[in-house]
Amino acid sequence: MLLELALAFLAGIVVKAVDWLEDDKKSSHPVKYFLAIVYGILIGYVIGNAAFSVIFIAALIAQILARKVDTITHEIGFLFAILTTVFFITPQIELPIFVYFIAMAFGDEVKFTGPLKTIVEYRPFLKLAALSMLVIGRWDYFIGIMVFDIGYFGFQKIAERLKL
Repeated sequence: MLLELALAFLAGIVVKAVDWLEDDKKSSHPVKYFLAIVYGILIGYVIGNAAFSVIFIAALIAQILARKVDTITHEIGFLFAILTTVFFITPQIELPIFVYFIAMAFGDEVKFTGPLKTIVEYRPFLKLAALSMLVIGRWDYFIGIMVFDIGYFGFQKIAERLKL
């Protein structure tokens, strides 16, 4: 499981790097396409091999439902995630947990205004859903999504500090 956690962390970094190139820098540099392929393969590997994969599948579906896959780079990343997943046997999905994670991940994609705007910038709903799984002894959901987010938000903070 350490490998899957390390790859989830790395995927978080690479996903944010692509977001940063697309949204913040408005870059046309071709490296963003390569990075999209890399993050797709990383996420596909995690989905295909990790016991906590359902949380990543739910997050992908929520992003599609929220129409957040809105650039060619993210379409490439999602395509490679799907293609990579096909090569692995995915764990059984418990439908109620899967639907719960999709709903909570979708909540993270909704744009809020007012006092909630600051809170939702950190996308708390899926993390809270994963944390709630401790009740049934599934700590891996929380650790899996947290290492991804540490990579994702870590890249963002480093880019801000370095004024990239």
